[in-house]
Amino acid sequence: MKDFSGRVAVVTGAGSGMGRAFAQRFAEEGMRIVAADVQVDALDRAVAELTADGHQVIGVRTDVSDPDSVRDLADQAVAAYGKVHVICNNAGVEGYLDGPIWEATDRDWNWTVGVNFWSVVYGVRTFLPLILSHGEPGHVVNTASMTAVTRPANMYGITKHAVMALTETLYADLRARGVPVGATALCPGIIATNLFLGSRNRPAQLRNETETPGAVAGREKRDLMHARLAEGMSPAQVAEQLVAAIRADRLYALTDHDWDDRVSERFGNILGGVNPIIDGLPQSQAGNGNGSATGDESSSGNESASGDESSSGDGSSTGNGKAS
Repeated sequence: MKDFSGRVAVVTGAGSGMGRAFAQRFAEEGMRIVAADVQVDALDRAVAELTADGHQVIGVRTDVSDPDSVRDLADQAVAAYGKVHVICNNAGVEGYLDGPIWEATDRDWNWTVGVNFWSVVYGVRTFLPLILSHGEPGHVVNTASMTAVTRPANMYGITKHAVMALTETLYADLRARGVPVGATALCPGIIATNLFLGSRNRPAQLRNETETPGAVAGREKRDLMHARLAEGMSPAQVAEQLVAAIRADRLYALTDHDWDDRVSERFGNILGGVNPIIDGLPQSQAGNGNGSATGDESSSGNESASGDESSSGDGSSTGNGKAS
């Protein structure tokens, strides 16, 4: 898709962070914008700012982890503009970071996977038929992460690998049918957003009834990573790269090359049948027939989430534990 002018873009998590920057950049290209977010004040602020700049935009409060809410978003987009050309599935939260993966509860899984993966499924399933229906060029953007192409270290990374796999499958299906619709897996690295503040707005029904043993360590990790993201790339820079990726019809859109060594190491380990080194510990020499053990999956990591998806500029995540 090379011509953006007059087209319609739906952007989730558009109240702040990268989603807000995407909506701004698409509008500057002459697109009409449907901004979606679960946090009403952030959404209203974004719509007001874009409107004041002379752009065509409507705002729709949306919980993207709820398929009915996503369908309502689509209905309102069509009612306002008649067509949709670009769907940008961008909402997300940092998710469970409180310990080894086997200690995560059903509520931890439901919160993290619901926001970070099922929201993308609902976005694709709901909006792609609308994009295909008019036969004009279009594009699907799914925000993955650099953790989608490196060794995952926690539940966030697991969900981002799932988003990448979904997008690769989608790309192949679209190509097989010869339609003028592209798909991009956006993989941000360290971006200056409020991603790691998401859990403070986790909804009550998805909070654990009792605090888990790793909850304190999880909060400390979130604080450290929030500070780290503050030094990262600006969302506006990511938005510029995204527009270029859509124009070039690129499946993989990595924001930088700071993670190249980790990407190469992971695939080198896979192809070589070599277990990864976990947190600097030496590889075990017991058991799996190639001189190394297979029990290496339990690291929770502290560098496993990149600064992507939606977060509000007022210090709170746009996600209420659902998504935006």
